[in-house]
Amino acid sequence: MEEKAKPITPVDVALADAERRGFLFAVYGRALAIGVVALFSLWGYYFPTNIVVSLATFFVALLGLVPLIFSGRRPERIARLALFAFDPLLISALLAFAPLSSGGDVPQNLVFLTSRVQNYYLVIAAAVLTLSPLVVLWTGFWSLAGLGLATLSITQGVGDYLTFNDLPPGPSRDVFIAVVLNPKFIGLSSRFQEMLMIGAVTGITAFAVHRAKLVVRAHASAEARTRHVRSLFGQYVPAPVVEALLDEGHLAPQLREATVVFVDIEGFTRITESMPPTKLIPLLNEIFTTITDLVGQEGGIVIGYIGDAVVATFNAPVSLADHAARAIHATKSLLQSVNGKQFRGETIHLRIGVATGPVAGGTVGSPDRQTYTVYGDAVNLSQRLEALNKELGTRCLIGATTVEAAGDRAGNLRSLGTVPIRNRTKPTAVYTHADRPAERPGI
Repeated sequence: MEEKAKPITPVDVALADAERRGFLFAVYGRALAIGVVALFSLWGYYFPTNIVVSLATFFVALLGLVPLIFSGRRPERIARLALFAFDPLLISALLAFAPLSSGGDVPQNLVFLTSRVQNYYLVIAAAVLTLSPLVVLWTGFWSLAGLGLATLSITQGVGDYLTFNDLPPGPSRDVFIAVVLNPKFIGLSSRFQEMLMIGAVTGITAFAVHRAKLVVRAHASAEARTRHVRSLFGQYVPAPVVEALLDEGHLAPQLREATVVFVDIEGFTRITESMPPTKLIPLLNEIFTTITDLVGQEGGIVIGYIGDAVVATFNAPVSLADHAARAIHATKSLLQSVNGKQFRGETIHLRIGVATGPVAGGTVGSPDRQTYTVYGDAVNLSQRLEALNKELGTRCLIGATTVEAAGDRAGNLRSLGTVPIRNRTKPTAVYTHADRPAERPGI
């Protein structure tokens, strides 16, 4: 069975674009740097050698612009690798074959007394601009291979060469100079150390680029999660609550004790029959806005709208002390501010059910469309209590667990005794606000 291809994320696209722009920086920077070297070559050599060297250097600078032809095309990646293999090999060729002087036959091994080897580090540094660990490692590989080949070529040209091993123990000044500055001296151990340094620098820079990309990817993923949370809650939850969600990482499923408030508009079917749909939505928006604001004032969160009903939670998904008492106070504010009030010419009455208990909260849905919701017996009980208002002639019914959890902060409530609840095996003790007379809701 074929393995499913990993989907390309916006972060991958952004990083690929950053690598492309980084490579352009490297190409232009290389051309500029070599161009400056070409100009200074006019003063670094005698005429006419300076002209030849300067023109050759300018040609190398221009040659590095060739990969720009493939920018945005399929061979672009190959062009990048070709450029960062060309430069180390060019430096290696200069080490092995470029004469040290135009005035005489200077032994090529003396090139190791110059700073030409340091040019490898410039190329590796330029590779970092591509933001690609692969390109950095590739450049380091060809730098090591080039230095090794250059050393081998010079060694073969010298023939019977000298190394530090040819020095006696504790050599005198004259002996040391005689060996180290001998035209046949190579110093293989020094060349080996140079290769180790190039390898170490390559590995460290490649790892640093890799780590930087991981940090960027992690930051981008965190930003994506942040945007996801804001898209889920930003329109319905106050900004401080959204930030709390982001800080606490509550998108993951969680189980906690919470109070659920279920609010329904009484006689909504009658309203829909007498009102055009184009006017119905603005009416609901105005009512829901009021409910959401009042719930939010007590620290609750409206997590969903089901038709003409509103589901709010206290202590989920954000922690809230005294959540049961706050929920009870919120229902009293709802009855005082909404019941019997006019909204776009319609007199609105609410029925409310309140229950407390363990709830499981989290995001549900498909990968491309999710919403936050809660599940649990308290959710079902709050709905049942809301519906029971119609039978008991009340506006708000509060379960005994909520009253017990609220304790002294429950306010002025009166018990309606233990009543049977539809689809529940055991009857439930319920309460209502004592400072509001019981009313028989219109049907």
